Amino acid sequence: MVWGYKYSMSIPEELIDAYAKETEIAVCKFNMMGRLLDSNYVKTRVELLKSSELYIYGGGYLGIQLYRSINNLVRIPSIIDQGRKLSVDIGDIPVIDVPELERVYKGQKIIVTPIAFFQEIRKELLPFVAEKEIVFLGEFLGGFI
Repeated sequence: MVWGYKYSMSIPEELIDAYAKETEIAVCKFNMMGRLLDSNYVKTRVELLKSSELYIYGGGYLGIQLYRSINNLVRIPSIIDQGRKLSVDIGDIPVIDVPELERVYKGQKIIVTPIAFFQEIRKELLPFVAEKEIVFLGEFLGGFI
């Protein structure tokens, strides 16, 4: 009883699971954003990709932070985003969708930044992109390449 009111604190298990998943994703994003601020680390990771050109999938904050971290290290022809827009207008890079990517793609690596939708994005790209060319941002930053 709080201040004379009786209440029940029954939270559905699905809500707790969803909250836990969102919290884990937020922590991952925070850690990735921090890693992207370490220019020496990012330079080392880009060198390990052994690519002179790559695409970034995701026009959200992680995609933009990745772009700003690597655009002077490797050529980025465009950012891929289903809505063909960025969460922050940076104005100096084209934004394309997957059908446009399929028309212009020539075997470059694609770093996928959306954490929650990686598997869906991977499946969307696999018909025309080799699996080894699809790199999750966590793999890129976490030392798995």
